Amino acid sequence: MASPTFSQYGYSWLRDGAWIAYAMDKVGQHDSADAFYRWGIRVLTAHEAHVDSLLAKLQQGIAPDETDYLPTRFTVGGEIGKDEWTEFQLDGYGAWLWGLADHCQTADAALWQEARQAIQIMVRYLAALWQSPNYDCWEEHREQIHTSTLAAIYGGLRAVQRLDPALVPADLPSQIRDYVLEHCVTTGGHFCKFIANDAVDASLLWVAVPYRLVEVDDPRFCATFDKIVRDLHVPDGGVHRFRVDNYYGGGEWLLLTAWLGWTYLEMGQRERAIPLLHWIEAQADADDQMPEQVEHHLLLPDYLQHWIAKWGTSAKPLLWSHAMYLVLDSLLND
Repeated sequence: MASPTFSQYGYSWLRDGAWIAYAMDKVGQHDSADAFYRWGIRVLTAHEAHVDSLLAKLQQGIAPDETDYLPTRFTVGGEIGKDEWTEFQLDGYGAWLWGLADHCQTADAALWQEARQAIQIMVRYLAALWQSPNYDCWEEHREQIHTSTLAAIYGGLRAVQRLDPALVPADLPSQIRDYVLEHCVTTGGHFCKFIANDAVDASLLWVAVPYRLVEVDDPRFCATFDKIVRDLHVPDGGVHRFRVDNYYGGGEWLLLTAWLGWTYLEMGQRERAIPLLHWIEAQADADDQMPEQVEHHLLLPDYLQHWIAKWGTSAKPLLWSHAMYLVLDSLLND
């Protein structure tokens, strides 16, 4: 689950889980990652009829209800939660496919055959919906098409295609890439948070790392990266999600700070990644638990008490924070 102690995070998001599993693979805990992907295979296969029903509606020209889409989070038992949530998110399904492909390549090649039915379900689901507006990875802006979501879908489908070309329509990843390059680049030459919004979001790092829609030396990504550093990175500190973030006042997120460090490594700038790792370490409490975000440089501090009153203090431990710390640490050691 995303966090065992936070009121709203006692579920498993495929997005969070994929990155937690990736971290476990990076540090040699392959059985842990394997257990997560086997859980995902069981869950997604069990919801095949749900996908079939949705696709039938789309083929008949019937507008789906929100409950027709697969959720972004499942109970630990693999069920769809009963409480209201911003469920229709696609990036987690792309992340799960990307992570599964990486796990099978690095740790458990035999799992791929067991996973093929679940993969086929996911490919059909994403092929039908990738151009649909849906909530972004931060669970906002249901009405928009988000660049980092498209990057995650592209990355997942491309990873599957490399391993097993028969599972993905040959031109589907390239269609998604062409769409992003046509619609998700601003007149200033950088990738945008979502279509027709010139702002950047730290999740745009995913466009290159790890999903490789473009490479880190692509001029459009370089312009995006520079703007993320200017707009969202606190000097000698962490990384904000986006400039108008009011969630818990808009703090610095540990997992995004790790992602910035990972991107610096991909750019050959190791010396810039090391201080980011040390900053993340410094945010752990006396029990070595890492939070989702910290309150040192809030963007909108007047909102902090609103969220504390609603859900309690910010999530800690957030397993995704721990995961991305492990990823950056292992890459620096490599």
